Amino acid sequence: MVLTEAAPEALPKQRSRWPFYVCLTLLVCVVANVLVFKVPEWRNDEKLARLVERVSMFPLPPDTEPADLSVQGTVGIQSGNGNHCDYLVRRSLLTKLPDAEIARYYESAAIEGLEGRPLSGTVYVNPSGSWRDGFKGVIVEFFDGPHEPGFDMRCH
Repeated sequence: MVLTEAAPEALPKQRSRWPFYVCLTLLVCVVANVLVFKVPEWRNDEKLARLVERVSMFPLPPDTEPADLSVQGTVGIQSGNGNHCDYLVRRSLLTKLPDAEIARYYESAAIEGLEGRPLSGTVYVNPSGSWRDGFKGVIVEFFDGPHEPGFDMRCH
């Protein structure tokens, strides 16, 4: 057997593997971030969507119409100082009803909350006067909280 020495340029070059490991590490970090932080946000958004749907399906009182077709919902810390999730659903309406009557209608509402407890609405009347044809603007809010936040960063 004869051993020969090969020239260094004739030897095959080994590829560096560090770019592969850097990319793999970044991918693992992104997937971990989605699993730990985004999935709880998506779950809370789904709960909020169901609550918004229940508020939207609640019948309007007589002489009342929506001022805005969309119903607004928010997840996060709405009251208190942290480490819990609150859900707030807001609906903007136009009504001819007296202030006390519209307030009584929504205070007696029994919309099912996230954990089955009935929610009543709080009515805020626009103090700036009437809109058109005797209608005045009101905002009705339904608040449900506090709930366990999980890893939803909006609730910490």
